Amino acid sequence: MKIIVVGGGKVGKALCRSLVDEKHDVILIEENETVLNHVTKRLDIMGIAGNGANFRILEQADIQNCDIFIAITDKDEVNMVAAVLAKKMGAKETIVRVRNPEYSNAYFKNKNFLGFSLVVNPELLTARYIANMVDFPNALSVEHFVSGRVMLMEFKILDSNKLCQMSLNQFRKKFSNIVICAIERKHELIIPDGDDIIQPGDKIFVTGNRIDMIHFHNFVKNKMIKSLMIIGAGRIAYYLLNILKATNRHLQVKVIEVDPKKAELFSQEFPHIHVVQGDGTAKDILLEESAANYDAIATLTGVDEENIIASMFLETLGVQKNITKVNRTSLLEIINPEQFSSIITPKNIAVDSMMHFIRGRVNAQDSNLDALHHVANGRIETLQFEIRQANKMAGKTLSSLKLKSDVLIAAIIRRGKTIFPTGDDVFEVGDKIVVITLRKNITHIYDLLKR
Repeated sequence: MKIIVVGGGKVGKALCRSLVDEKHDVILIEENETVLNHVTKRLDIMGIAGNGANFRILEQADIQNCDIFIAITDKDEVNMVAAVLAKKMGAKETIVRVRNPEYSNAYFKNKNFLGFSLVVNPELLTARYIANMVDFPNALSVEHFVSGRVMLMEFKILDSNKLCQMSLNQFRKKFSNIVICAIERKHELIIPDGDDIIQPGDKIFVTGNRIDMIHFHNFVKNKMIKSLMIIGAGRIAYYLLNILKATNRHLQVKVIEVDPKKAELFSQEFPHIHVVQGDGTAKDILLEESAANYDAIATLTGVDEENIIASMFLETLGVQKNITKVNRTSLLEIINPEQFSSIITPKNIAVDSMMHFIRGRVNAQDSNLDALHHVANGRIETLQFEIRQANKMAGKTLSSLKLKSDVLIAAIIRRGKTIFPTGDDVFEVGDKIVVITLRKNITHIYDLLKR
């Protein structure tokens, strides 16, 4: 597909890399020539220096033959104007990044009066991700599929855990509607079989329906979050507080913000929240505000290094759930993720959202990619497909299909009912299937099969 990306910042660069990996024809439009040259040379893509909201620049990019136009500069208004213009000039689909809370009203969210194909708000997506972590504090990460019917959670198995030394066959007998779909052991990932044994230090990736996963989450360790500290009063914190307020979670919440104006704004916007003006990454402030007594702390400042250092200190205080925002993925290569409860990367969350949409457009009519998520720092892909009329897998048992290695059919959703399949289960037209794989760039359901 021919895809035009406007904006070569963190998200733009990461998105272009994913698009190139999946063999799309990519053109990057970026005003800053230094940034443009850096990205185009590293990814070997075509670049145009200029404003993506300028019709001459769009003509130069051959906009009339564009399949998907993506505007993700740091200016919401530029993104919206560029996308409207691109659509008028012939782009088939438009994606925009809109981050300002002022554009979260019903006209943009529900009525979509500007006609965008997809609106991506990285901070809102991240806030929802954190809200899931607050609901399920024992899990390192939480993902949802099929409108929340199926969940995927990641757990760290400690020596004292009741699951230690249990085989997967024993696990399936005890938890009949829950599947361990991947295990990370000594930094190696495997798709396990029934003879594998759960060992201390393993990270297990478990999937099941929502009710069963809630019970399993509480079985692992009955820990609830009753108090939450947020460090940094930015957009993510703003969206998170609104989510918590809307869902009536009974949490004791404190926000620490170094900027007096932001602190004042939050205290006015959320009068029920205790807002403290101070440096939430400083040791004396954290001790003074009794950080060690909070069940969970989300470190969400705009400086990754400060988030990392503050979270490392909070771990030494014994905070049960540490949520650390890190946007520069290069930092993840030089720190030890084992030192952190949960790391979130808004850039990756936003790219996943866009790649899900793009893959859905690439797929043929016989299968439809409904959802895409990355877990384990991008090493595991979780996909949701729909079996359509022309699909050659319809009517066949799982055991008769020759799936590639490192591929697992984790769940089948049929007429609203979730099935955790065995080899005897048969695919039917209309089924939605949840796939876990260590393979990269699966764009079509037939990519799961051996040639």
